[in-house]
Order: sequence, then C-alpha cells, then structure tokens
Amino acid sequence: MYPADRMLPEPPPAVVVTTRPLRAGNLTHNWTTAFWLGWMGVAAGFAAIWYSARITGMATWWLGPETAPRLVLVSLLPFVAPLGLTLMALTHRRWLPWFGILGAAITAGVAVADIGGPARYFAIEFALAAGGLLVSLASFAGMLRDAPADDLPG
Repeated sequence: MYPADRMLPEPPPAVVVTTRPLRAGNLTHNWTTAFWLGWMGVAAGFAAIWYSARITGMATWWLGPETAPRLVLVSLLPFVAPLGLTLMALTHRRWLPWFGILGAAITAGVAVADIGGPARYFAIEFALAAGGLLVSLASFAGMLRDAPADDLPG
C-alpha cells in the first residue's frame, strides 16, 4: 500500500505512570480518600462553629469574646489535628487509623475545654470528635497487613 519511503511516523512513547508501592500499614486508595474526606469534614465543622460563634456573639474558649479575641494561633488550634490528618492522608502516610484515633482524642480535648461555656458548642465539638473517631476506626478495614508466609511466591 505505502511505498517503503513513505512509512508512517512512529507513535509517541507510552506514558508510564509510577505510583509508590503500598506497604503494610498503608490504607488502600479508596480508604485513603474516605479518611481524608472524613477529617476534612471535621475541619469544616470547626469552621462552621467559628462562623456561628462570631454571628451569635457567643464565644468558645479557643475564640474568646469579640471584644478580647484569642491569639490567632490559639484560634487555629482545633484545626491542627483535622488538617494535619488530612495532609498525612494525602501524602499516603502509614498507620493513619492510629493517628486518627489520636486526632479524635485531641478534638475531644477541645470539646472538654468548652464544657460549661455559654453557647454549648461542646456538644457539636464532641460530635465532630466522634465522627473523626468513627472514620478512623472504619479505616482499619482498608489498612494493608503483611502477607502470610503461605501466600508468598516461591
């Protein structure tokens, strides 16, 4: 059909996508997505509390009253655990469910400090901590484990 001097050009080389191999302790990709979305939801919940406290004029311990607000670093304290866990999930760190349990305990500590406050925001903060804990406990189902010796090739 084509003369030898009219050959079709070579196709471009195939694009090779390399991913980091998963090891024991990593979450599967779908569970990693569920983990970071869950903890991002906890951070969004704290943002909603912040907005609500400023609108209603009833302060949490970490925001302080409008007339004497806390330092920005103190105000951002409740976001450290949720955003840190989100970042850890996005970078595929190992043992995320265990760190998630620790993050839920830190989030519950924020809620404990709000007990007795005028706005009763502690109930919502406890619910956010419980949600983070449930996501972390559920993600144990997606954590990779070592292969048993019987399943190893060779």
